[in-house]
Amino acid sequence: MNKLKKKKNQLPKTKNDPDLKIYQRLFKMGKQLLVESEVNKLLHFAMDEAIQISGAERGMIILFDNTGQIQFQSARNLNKEEIKNPEFEVSRTIINTVKKNKQPVCLQNALDTPEFKKKKSVEKLQLLSVICLPLIHEEKLFGVVYLDNRTFTGIFKPEIFCFVQEFSDLISIAAYNALERKQLQNQVSTLEEELRGKYKFESIIGHHPKMMEILKLVAKVADTSAAVLIQGESGTGKELIAQALHYNSHRKNNPFVPVNCGAIPEQLLESELFGHVRGAFTGAVQDKAGWFEVANGGTIFLDEINDMSPALQVCLLRVLQTGEYSRVGSSEIRHCDVRVVTASSRDLKKLIRKGEFREEIYYRLNVIEIVLPPLRERKSDIPLLAHHYLKQFAEKHGKKNLRISEQAESLLLNYNFPGNVRELVNIIQRAVVLIEGKIVEVHHLPETVLEGIGKDKGKGKEKDYNLSFKVSKQRALEQFEIDYIKNVLKNTGGNITRAAKISGMNVKNFHVKMKKYGINPKNLKTNNS
Repeated sequence: MNKLKKKKNQLPKTKNDPDLKIYQRLFKMGKQLLVESEVNKLLHFAMDEAIQISGAERGMIILFDNTGQIQFQSARNLNKEEIKNPEFEVSRTIINTVKKNKQPVCLQNALDTPEFKKKKSVEKLQLLSVICLPLIHEEKLFGVVYLDNRTFTGIFKPEIFCFVQEFSDLISIAAYNALERKQLQNQVSTLEEELRGKYKFESIIGHHPKMMEILKLVAKVADTSAAVLIQGESGTGKELIAQALHYNSHRKNNPFVPVNCGAIPEQLLESELFGHVRGAFTGAVQDKAGWFEVANGGTIFLDEINDMSPALQVCLLRVLQTGEYSRVGSSEIRHCDVRVVTASSRDLKKLIRKGEFREEIYYRLNVIEIVLPPLRERKSDIPLLAHHYLKQFAEKHGKKNLRISEQAESLLLNYNFPGNVRELVNIIQRAVVLIEGKIVEVHHLPETVLEGIGKDKGKGKEKDYNLSFKVSKQRALEQFEIDYIKNVLKNTGGNITRAAKISGMNVKNFHVKMKKYGINPKNLKTNNS
């Protein structure tokens, strides 16, 4: 085994010294590592940089938990692509040796090294140049960095090995800090789960701070009789909040009655809410109880309360004030004990100013106000929601172990979801129905997602300034590729071979790009048509 001791390099003194450039690059990479908070992204970046600076063909970073089991890993190749089934592409013998001894290994030709040349993994993989370094924090090993080259021997010169060792020290610090942050996030998630478990909030998915504040508020006011007004765009989950209020109150064993005021014709809504007696109007052939009567002792949820006419609002005000109401066609006073939860997808204050909503009933309904954020304001919840519904629909349709590709997830994160969570649910359900393999790719997403991203980008450059340079650049590049491919296909009348030739791309690669972005030439209006 060729073990090399780390050299104590001194900083170069001249600007033209090549070592100065090496250290400057090391410093730059170190800053990038230390600012990255997400473990997997950090490992991908570290692996790509380690491969590039060392001349390796492939590499792997493995982080272990307290029991020695793999907690995170990133296996990459020279083209910055993930390696599938990495356990069959690296030497576990060499990795386990470093893990056991906590000492670095640098082999100029593994096939000629007595300790390793007869090992199955070395022979099978025909390993030549190999570097394997321990990641240590406070004398405890928590990971390894592995690099190899199967084409050339002696590729890892002493100066390269020394530089990779320095870089691995930075990886060690950054990875350990990222793991610490991950553990803190897990602790927060555990507290969230306790909150959800205690108050049965399982159906409300999300850990964005805004959602957590809403859940805390729901927990505080659920077991009261206070009227609650839930405001938010269509598809944000207002009924789920109403259900959480009901099932965490002393009324939970009594009815929860949801009524969509916008789905019932105005002339029938009063009868639906308060009931009617026989002969009250044409078609009233018998007495009928209204929803307030059905909900007695429980909760009535009046969705889209903004669609209720001013005249009917007066009837509702009476119930809110006294609990009294009369069936349509009757003068008999009835009483009910019902908690009223309402929801609106429109700003009621604006409707009040327009004279379309009564101010006195607004203040009766709005004892407690809950404002649900649109999905575009809690984008960190998109992956969580997407994977939740992916699992749910996969089980429903008998498809196991499905996952979402990085490209597809990136598009979902960049989309603004005008239909909010409801739209995301539909997108995931559609993908599960269409998918034939195990991975949801870009072409499984509806074109509205790609078109929506394009429209959002066209609304103003200032939006991109809220994102990091890297993300903005990637989004701009993706949109350029989408627009370019669509336009060149239009100009060739949908002829893919000609389009690829004009673009200077291999036909196969052109097809890959089309598949990545879900572009179908048949759906494009060509300039030749």
